[in-house]
Amino acid sequence: MKDFVKGITGINRVWMAVVFSVFLVLPFILSPSWLSITTEILILSVAACGLNLLIGYCGRVNFGPAGLYGVGAYATGLLLEKTGIPFAVAMICGPVMAGIIALPVGWFCVRRTSHYFALLSLAFGQIIWAAIHSWYSFTGGDDGIAGIRIPDFLFGITSFYYFALVIVSVCLILLWVICNSSFGKTLQAIRENPHRVEFIGINARKYLLIAFIIHGFFLGAAGALYCTFSHAIFPVYASFLKGNDILIPCILGGIYNFIGPVVGVAVYIFLSKIISAYTMYWLLFLGVIIVLVVLFLRGGIVGFISDEFSSIMQRRRIRGDIKG
Repeated sequence: MKDFVKGITGINRVWMAVVFSVFLVLPFILSPSWLSITTEILILSVAACGLNLLIGYCGRVNFGPAGLYGVGAYATGLLLEKTGIPFAVAMICGPVMAGIIALPVGWFCVRRTSHYFALLSLAFGQIIWAAIHSWYSFTGGDDGIAGIRIPDFLFGITSFYYFALVIVSVCLILLWVICNSSFGKTLQAIRENPHRVEFIGINARKYLLIAFIIHGFFLGAAGALYCTFSHAIFPVYASFLKGNDILIPCILGGIYNFIGPVVGVAVYIFLSKIISAYTMYWLLFLGVIIVLVVLFLRGGIVGFISDEFSSIMQRRRIRGDIKG
């Protein structure tokens, strides 16, 4: 509880208020199509930040994040389609189910490191995709399920945008608190030197497993939100290609900064929409951009901007000391 309060007080409330105010007025500025794209950015930001808890803070790469994303989407979608439970309960069940599935998956993954962890996570992601794709009697197979019921007040893009904005804001604040708590600092210590952490009596595997479950919960939350946004569920939500949509923004924005994945998502989606409007080979151009970022912006876009800002401030301090 102390970590939670400390995390909340550590947030720059002025910047939070400014950013939130900007998002509040966007429906009065943007067209419905761009508002829909902005909603997609908000939803994918939760998934990217959830994945970055594992990549940036634990130093473990999950190549199959779409598996848990798909679990959240299908859990919510199937409950809404096949049962009469309230909408709010179905929305909660999505991320909870993703967290439950993340427990056994994480139990196996945290016992491996480096590329073995990444490949094992990819294998489990593909297993989830295969189960969804093949289970016609329950999931609809590769046909998916369209026409998922949602409350009438969420049918308009503006009303759904505000609904998504509230959910996404809560999720990002919770992730911020987790990342800046003592738990988050321990994860960073494990990332830097797991052997030294074990030496001082901390069970690194237990912390990594908890982080894996938490990251699965937020991937599931994003999946549940996108299910209600698209009014449909399809196996592609759990596919390797969808995993790229979650992983690539982390690389673009920067994995060692909390806001990095959010910026990466915005850049990734805007690039995909703009480039694809001019050529069908937009993935080629996107691939070139990613290569350039990896080679020359090792800290991602946000990391580069942060480093440049720090250098400018340091030079100003040095000039001030000389003049003084």
